Amino acid sequence: MADKTEAPTSYRLQEARKEGQVVRSQELNTAVVILMSVFLLRGPGKQLLTSFREVMTTTIMDIPHSDMSVEWLRETAFAFGGKLLPSFSFLLAGLMLTGAAATLMQTQFLWAGKKIGFDFKRLNPLEGFKRIFSAHGLIELLRSLLKLGVVSWVAYGFLRAHYYDLFAYTQYDLATALGMFGNLSVSLIIRIGGMYIVLAAADYAYQRWDLYKQLRMSREEIKEELKRAEGDPMLKQRVRGMMRQMARGRMMANVPKATVVVTNPTHLACAIEYQDGMRAPKLLAKGPYRVAERIVNIAKEHNIPVVQNIPLARAIYKTIEIGQEISPDLYLAMAEVLAYIYKLRGKVPSRTQTAMS
Repeated sequence: MADKTEAPTSYRLQEARKEGQVVRSQELNTAVVILMSVFLLRGPGKQLLTSFREVMTTTIMDIPHSDMSVEWLRETAFAFGGKLLPSFSFLLAGLMLTGAAATLMQTQFLWAGKKIGFDFKRLNPLEGFKRIFSAHGLIELLRSLLKLGVVSWVAYGFLRAHYYDLFAYTQYDLATALGMFGNLSVSLIIRIGGMYIVLAAADYAYQRWDLYKQLRMSREEIKEELKRAEGDPMLKQRVRGMMRQMARGRMMANVPKATVVVTNPTHLACAIEYQDGMRAPKLLAKGPYRVAERIVNIAKEHNIPVVQNIPLARAIYKTIEIGQEISPDLYLAMAEVLAYIYKLRGKVPSRTQTAMS
């Protein structure tokens, strides 16, 4: 098996994207959702914290004076849900939209239908153990433990710094203590979200490196891809040959309309048309060797004069394209040939030919 040491080509990356293989960091989604939750709790979703504090205060204050029955628990649960559910639903919807937007931005609005299909291989326990105990699975396990350790370290450091503040909350009334505890929780979430941003940047770099590593190509694969992109050289050569043959066939079909064929004498042949009213003679066909031989044969079949003029034949072949008029610097030589043709046919040269000469 050839070593895959070459970076993936743009075509390979496009094909991988169609299969759903794109650089995407789940940590970035987590970081964005955490920070958005703070924004919502401090802004539009602030009512959730207020409602939670009110419900908790009311419930705790009512417990000593309430009958702890099933009916009381049911009423308390309904009251609790009635106040918190609207704000909580708004917060949950905002976080879901944020997570979806983060995913779409990373994947650049990719829709990979092949990833949605159900894969029965995932139900195979042996395949699951292979994934878990593979090198990739162990790396993912170590990455998860590292992230857990970093986040736990941040949370522990923050709570340790506010250790005495937590005990001080017992000196305040319940509503004030709950408000201060909520502010402390938001501060902790902000620090965890900031750490997740750092983890997301590192994870995104790793995911990009891992994907490009999986998509590496060998030199042979790159050559095959170039062949597919540019087309099979043999096929392209065959198509070009067919196109030349078709163009040659159309060219030969115009030879019977020629007035004269100028030759070199056997190496080159140029079929020239000149009729009264034309501004200048026009080249209908040209070619070397076998093509020249065919032009001459067609001219003889249709009683078209064949004149040997080596300098003129060479000049026309090199400088004039099929369908173009003869250039002015060749008018004199061309007029001499046409005069010779008209003399053979016993015709008098036209005014146009006389002016051209």
